[in-house]
Amino acid sequence: MISNLFYFSFSLLFFILNFVPFSFAIGNVDWVFLKENNDGREWLDKGSIKSFPNGEITVLTKFFKNPTNSDDDGELSLYVMRINCDEKKFKDTSINGIPQFNSKWQTSNNDELIDVVIENSCSEFIDG
Repeated sequence: MISNLFYFSFSLLFFILNFVPFSFAIGNVDWVFLKENNDGREWLDKGSIKSFPNGEITVLTKFFKNPTNSDDDGELSLYVMRINCDEKKFKDTSINGIPQFNSKWQTSNNDELIDVVIENSCSEFIDG
């Protein structure tokens, strides 16, 4: 009984680790400031851009959400985004280190901070 539980737990852990991208924050990061607007500030880790065989990429981004009132200090969040450069679509695969297993492909919906991430990430990938 205990050995079955051990094997099940080990198999489950192995399965999960196969589908969760490893943290891009391990090692050196190359943060590049992209843009600031009324919503906040956006950075891109150029060293984190990785490609997939299907032409998609992943990238680590950092977003500082501006304070909404004087009692608020703002909020810093890290995102691992998967980007389809051809279709200009993205999905967040991790937010602050928490996997987003059910994330769906979406457009930026004219969010200029997401647009600048997609544009710069895809440009780096093509040029790199």
